[in-house]
Amino acid sequence: MAGLALAVALTILGSAGGCAEVFGEASPAALDESFQLRVGQSTVVEPEALEIGFEAVSGDSRCAKGEVCIWEGDATVLIWIKGAADARVERELHTSSKGPGAADYESWSIRLVTLAPYPITGRSIPQAEYVVTLEMTRGSSADSAIQ
Repeated sequence: MAGLALAVALTILGSAGGCAEVFGEASPAALDESFQLRVGQSTVVEPEALEIGFEAVSGDSRCAKGEVCIWEGDATVLIWIKGAADARVERELHTSSKGPGAADYESWSIRLVTLAPYPITGRSIPQAEYVVTLEMTRGSSADSAIQ
């Protein structure tokens, strides 16, 4: 019985630890490598010491799985970027060609790689379920689009 109680306690502690990361700082990210953030999470891109946060999805009109759509649809992701001595700067990134999928911050570019989950007919996506995959590179978004 004591073994079962210990297993339950460890499961609860493990779950609580996982929840703490959802609304806090994520593991450090590396320049030129993709990384993921949940809404409310931020990370530091090393070695640049830039902090990037995922604020919200302000709109999601992507065509739901199983549907036939006559337009492309788009989701708008709100992120923020902060240098060591700078104030936070907000940017909007888009999943479609309706808006920019990348944005510049000083000499860096941040690019939206993917947004999950993908919409399903009849189910709204709570903000807490969104996960964005981003990539930061040196240079402008115009440069990164050419590569």
